[in-house]
Amino acid sequence: MERVLLKVLRGEAERGFSFIIGYKALQDDLKRYENQPRYQRLVINFEIGEDLDEAYSRVPYDKDANFLLYLERLLGGLDVFLAYINNYVNTFMGKSITTWQWKDHLYEYFKNNDGDEKIKLLNSVDWDAWFYGEGLELPVKLEYDTSLAKQAYELATQWDAARSSSDLSQFSADDIKDFNTNQMIVFLERLEDAYAALPSTHIIQMGKLYGISSTPNVEIRQRFFELALKDPKSDAAHVFAKEAAEWVVGHDGTNIVKGRMKFCRPIFRLVNKVDKELAVSTLTKERESFHPIAQKLIERVCPSLFLIELISPFLGSRIGVGGLWVE
Repeated sequence: MERVLLKVLRGEAERGFSFIIGYKALQDDLKRYENQPRYQRLVINFEIGEDLDEAYSRVPYDKDANFLLYLERLLGGLDVFLAYINNYVNTFMGKSITTWQWKDHLYEYFKNNDGDEKIKLLNSVDWDAWFYGEGLELPVKLEYDTSLAKQAYELATQWDAARSSSDLSQFSADDIKDFNTNQMIVFLERLEDAYAALPSTHIIQMGKLYGISSTPNVEIRQRFFELALKDPKSDAAHVFAKEAAEWVVGHDGTNIVKGRMKFCRPIFRLVNKVDKELAVSTLTKERESFHPIAQKLIERVCPSLFLIELISPFLGSRIGVGGLWVE
């Protein structure tokens, strides 16, 4: 519905652009769960005692959003689907329902409004593939409006083509003067996802030139750090690892994202690969200021904190010096 509102306010291109950004986040989490494929599903049969927070990811958000987009297109377009959404909200407002109640209502609504034609379409859906499918691919490949992404893709291609050159004079702040936040996100994500890590000189220059290494925009700043820390052995990674760690715990003077799991978990995962001692010392100092769920999930990025918590009564003033790691 957020993306439908984007379409109403700004046009189909913005809606498609948001799906492109979401699909990248979905792919990242699907890859993260390759060794736990149950968590790639929309419907997970949790075991008694299983920690549900282990499955927290973009999967239920963006895999489901794509499923609804598929159903919208299958059943006749947005106008048809919004009438159903209105009925859904009025039917279940204030209630908690199961997947099967949702599916039964979907069938009932279209049976009452459009009869056999829509039921045939619903029967053509591979429900098991959507509900229980694992892997990196969606059951149906969906196309999005890429018109707003085109400029971002082109700029990423230019930076990739310049990787072997020491002369970066072709780039200037004007490159992004007409970019909105989402275009900057897609530009950085494209570089991080589609190409090999850029040379450290290029990363550092880009950060200064575009002002994205110090921007107060948290979505852009996160993507820049993810790009800078992509190669954990690079000079850029070591330059920006400390800045990234300080940023997510509020030591950069902003307190903008302090302890927010959406930003902390991926950043600490990367910092941990670059400098384990930095990751553990930063977390040790700040962990009590985080929400308990954030503490738990971030600790699993840096598992040494389990050891620190276990033996902390015996460490005294040595807590936070780093170097204690469970491999």
